[in-house]
Amino acid sequence: MLSSFLQALASKLVEAILGKLTEWLAPKALRAVPHRASPNCPRCGGYGVRRWAPGGMAVVFLLSLLAFAWGFGFTVLGVPVVVFTVVGAVVSDGVGGLWPALLAPLGLLVPGALLVSGAFGLAWYHSYPPKWCARCHGNWPRRDRAEYLRAARVFTCGCGKRLRVPAAAGAKLRCPSCKAEHATPARTGR
Repeated sequence: MLSSFLQALASKLVEAILGKLTEWLAPKALRAVPHRASPNCPRCGGYGVRRWAPGGMAVVFLLSLLAFAWGFGFTVLGVPVVVFTVVGAVVSDGVGGLWPALLAPLGLLVPGALLVSGAFGLAWYHSYPPKWCARCHGNWPRRDRAEYLRAARVFTCGCGKRLRVPAAAGAKLRCPSCKAEHATPARTGR
């Protein structure tokens, strides 16, 4: 009776931990982009923007996208496996089984490294100036990458949407997601 109670308690605990982890991690992973330039379209705010990038960057973009997707998928699927391994070892062997079970999180190193390398590859691709938007069909002339990064100013709204800040100081900026209106932040030196 005690073992069935412990198993039910462990499953409820794992379910609660996974729920909190997904609730906390998913928005951070989807919103956090480690670069200054916004991946969104400057006009409509949507994704699907082709960039003025060198020819080999399309391959880097696809490989980075695959690495990020695989890393994210295997990390999300690997966390429950690690938690179940640790909980199962503790339930079956007691505290003595805890030390070998703590080696299970090492299996998340490879998916984590894939996730991070894919994110940096995607950030590198998105640091090139926009060329064409698949959503609003906007076109932009060719620009130098360094000039684009100097001019790229991104503001994050309270809802998590990344918005491009216009050059005019004091202009009003409206978030397309939550419709909140913000004053344009002051330009900071880089």
